[in-house]
Amino acid sequence: MRISRRSFVSGTALALAGHRLAPAGWSAPAAAIPVMARTDFSHRIDPAYLSNGLIGIRPGPNPLAPGAAAVSGYVYTHPVHRVECLAPAPYPLATDVAIGDASMLQQAERVTTRRQALDMATGELLTEMDFEPKPGLHIAISVLQFACRSTPALLCQEIILATDSRTSVKLLPQIVTQGIPGRTVAAATPQGTREIDAVLRLESDSNISQLGIALAVLADPVFKRDGETLAYVAEAAPGRNVKVRTIAAMVSSYYHPSPDLQAIRMASWGRMLGFERLRQQNREEWSALWKARVRIDGDADSQRALDAAFFYLHSSVHPSNKNGMPPFGLSQTEHYYGHSFWDTETWSLLPVLLASPEAAKSLLEFRVRGLEAARRAASLYGYRGAQFPWEAAQTDGAEVTPVFADTGWSEQHVVSDVALAFWQYQMATGDPEFLRDATWPVLKAVAEWIESRGEFTARGYEIRNIMGPNEGVNNVDNNAYVNAACASALEVAGRCAGLMGYTPPKVWKRMASALVLPRDPKTGALVAYDGSPQDAFPDLSFLLPFEPALPAGALERTYAAFKHRQREYMIGFATAAVAAGAAYMGDRKLARDLFEQSWRLFWMPPYGMIKEAEPQTYGCFLTDFGSMLQSAMIGFTGLRIQDGDWAKYPATLPEGWSSIEVDRIWVRGEPRRLVAVEGRKPQLTAA
Repeated sequence: MRISRRSFVSGTALALAGHRLAPAGWSAPAAAIPVMARTDFSHRIDPAYLSNGLIGIRPGPNPLAPGAAAVSGYVYTHPVHRVECLAPAPYPLATDVAIGDASMLQQAERVTTRRQALDMATGELLTEMDFEPKPGLHIAISVLQFACRSTPALLCQEIILATDSRTSVKLLPQIVTQGIPGRTVAAATPQGTREIDAVLRLESDSNISQLGIALAVLADPVFKRDGETLAYVAEAAPGRNVKVRTIAAMVSSYYHPSPDLQAIRMASWGRMLGFERLRQQNREEWSALWKARVRIDGDADSQRALDAAFFYLHSSVHPSNKNGMPPFGLSQTEHYYGHSFWDTETWSLLPVLLASPEAAKSLLEFRVRGLEAARRAASLYGYRGAQFPWEAAQTDGAEVTPVFADTGWSEQHVVSDVALAFWQYQMATGDPEFLRDATWPVLKAVAEWIESRGEFTARGYEIRNIMGPNEGVNNVDNNAYVNAACASALEVAGRCAGLMGYTPPKVWKRMASALVLPRDPKTGALVAYDGSPQDAFPDLSFLLPFEPALPAGALERTYAAFKHRQREYMIGFATAAVAAGAAYMGDRKLARDLFEQSWRLFWMPPYGMIKEAEPQTYGCFLTDFGSMLQSAMIGFTGLRIQDGDWAKYPATLPEGWSSIEVDRIWVRGEPRRLVAVEGRKPQLTAA
């Protein structure tokens, strides 16, 4: 069984059961936002991940040693697949601590990490270490790091040293380029530059992008700059801690044509504001975001998993981001290469939209910038409108799926997925300018693509030779998920045309009602696609938050036909969606079992970075996180983003859950408090 993004097995379950009413007015205090701590460093694990959506770093057990880093918009050409990819970047917070001839980075055996703790409430990583440069001399080192949300071009670090003996300490901040593909273009500060300690301009392999890095070091007055070198020397003594703070700016050439000079400006801005103010601003931004925390009663483990989902998803998206959101964010560059998939629109956008509409808008603006590339792609296939890519490049949104993957030409359902996300944003915000400049152009182009992609036959409107969400099956006709999504996209395109004052083409409505949804002739249940095996059923739970246009009773008959068959879910985001489908049909026990399975099989201690599939050793798969939050915030609560009242269905929560509460979601620009009690319609009140 193949279980990767480019070939995964999925299925849906839609079940029936009753509701249980919770006590009136019931509420319980939620547990604290987690601090994920590690004290066992005897074996290698996936390192901690800090990000603000523009910069991502992976500090290891010794966060002063070089680690992995990535910067939004900094790209290179993959040496094998020859497509644009997110490029590895230098880790800008590396700092050596030298005592005499002993070097902490060169003599790692003399360093012991005692504890590393990720505070998800603030996005701060605190690491406590001991350095024994020689027998009888101990240096206690505390390192605090965060990716600044208020100024997302900045990373901040504070190093505090304490010693049990008087000694001379030298700190050497550095930008390590060893092992990073590309070449250094410039590494000197321009004449007249003040209070900037190091500057680097790096050109990526293939010379398609550049990266600027600048460091501003803020040291205690006891430190003295060691000549012309980037070193700070101080006399440390018992009872007198010494402290050095580093503000690192990282800017890709996507954001500025002279990224090193802009990095200097950004680092200087950070130095002017000061470490404490940046830290306070970062905490305030996280505090505001956490108002959208999903609080559940009755399942402490799932609460912790949802908190991790919230933290990592929002760590990896920001209103300032212009380059989309890869499935692993900026936690790595190796897997899926920093490309954007349907993951964003189908699994992650809605929970982001409810918590931070401006961040959701930035994700859609990325697709708007890629609209012209999508139009050109459609023309190559002989279609009209726009064909959004399966894997979109960070710089222009064009198709960059490696050519070994048939998803790059077959998995075209991303087109309608993008359209539905735009409509959800429009209904959630009512933004008139975005309607005119973005939503309508995208929906119109998608409807035109659907019109040219299929054909009318005696059966209805058919879409042939396509791949659905199950990437193990290619070249099928009338995939049920694809056709249902296209029907919904046509329906909302017609509604959007009305908002714009246009009369939509009559054929849009005709196509929407005629799209072929293949059925079992005996039961009337929907099947995955024309001629599919009996145990292959459609992934309709994926569409539930978007209210798919389906024939009456189709879901019930489909569940009745498949509920007794064995099901295996190998991908967490699919399983969380299926859990929402089970809840929608009233099966609370199945919803509980599947939701727990959606994260527990993939959980990576101690930091809670979920992996895509169980055998993998790397994590922070944002698609799972988004799907978990979407199922909790929309699927289980009965909430739907729609015209009028969003409280559409009674809440059906997983068995053992009594309520879901969110202190603040955004409803058409107004903050609202969400309370969903089992068996009752959700309540939205003034926040």
